[in-house]
Amino acid sequence: MKKVLVFEGITQSVVTYLESNHIEVIINKQQEVSDFTDYPDVDGMILMMHPVADAIMSKLPQLKIIARFGVGYDNVNLEDASAHHIVVTNTPGANATAVAETAVMHMLMAGRAFYQQRQSITETLGNVPISQEITNKTIGIIGFGAIGQKIDELLTGFNVNVLAYARHDKLVKNGHMATLEEIYTESDFIVLALPSTPKTYHMINADVFEKMKTNAVLVNIARGSVVDEQALITALKLGTIAGAGLDVVENEPIASNNELLALPNVFVTPHVAAKSREAFDKVGLVAAQEVVRVLNNEAPHFKVND
Repeated sequence: MKKVLVFEGITQSVVTYLESNHIEVIINKQQEVSDFTDYPDVDGMILMMHPVADAIMSKLPQLKIIARFGVGYDNVNLEDASAHHIVVTNTPGANATAVAETAVMHMLMAGRAFYQQRQSITETLGNVPISQEITNKTIGIIGFGAIGQKIDELLTGFNVNVLAYARHDKLVKNGHMATLEEIYTESDFIVLALPSTPKTYHMINADVFEKMKTNAVLVNIARGSVVDEQALITALKLGTIAGAGLDVVENEPIASNNELLALPNVFVTPHVAAKSREAFDKVGLVAAQEVVRVLNNEAPHFKVND
């Protein structure tokens, strides 16, 4: 019987699906290297956020597939995986609704300072600034895959003008495709929904903040590495931009002494955009289907390595 390692917290429906395909399911927290290397005979894994590279892969000689639970796969060394003849897959679109809803929530929380308003009930904060609505504003969405397009769709009722940027032109329900320069200079809200790659590392930096409107709010539901965090902190302190809503930061989990948590114009959540019951079921099932395909010597649908 094939063996597949999954993380603690995966939904029972995914475990049941794997078992119905004659797979033995091993469940642990996937927090330590030993959570992987203690099982040298696993044939596949559904991976959450723990980094996996040669040090782990070399200890798993039977491993045929690493199915990432989510869209991003920056925690998997693709070159190492290919060298070990391991297929790496992801789950594009499966969590789009959950992440897009989180983006809109961050726009509201950071744009209207609702979190600070709540704090003012029980803490002495001084005056919480009056902030801006989403309605009738220009929204820049950088990264216009399934998540970016879903954000555009969810914003329909706000009568916004969406400026979208992607490698290829796509239909924008509430606006049109635009250049990065147009998004930086014209947007009241900028939402980051693009992957972490060497090309996107720190693409939002001090130069970009200088181009943005002083009332602009930055929302990041992508990856923390896309933003130069120190440049963001400086821009927020100086009022170069008005605020930020962040589900991701450069070093996760976010440290309690991270300066972003103390700034009055920031709203932070701990990388929870994709954590809904519906998304966990959809993402888990897509990942599990990829595992079953590969272990049955079938072609995966969402392979990301060569």
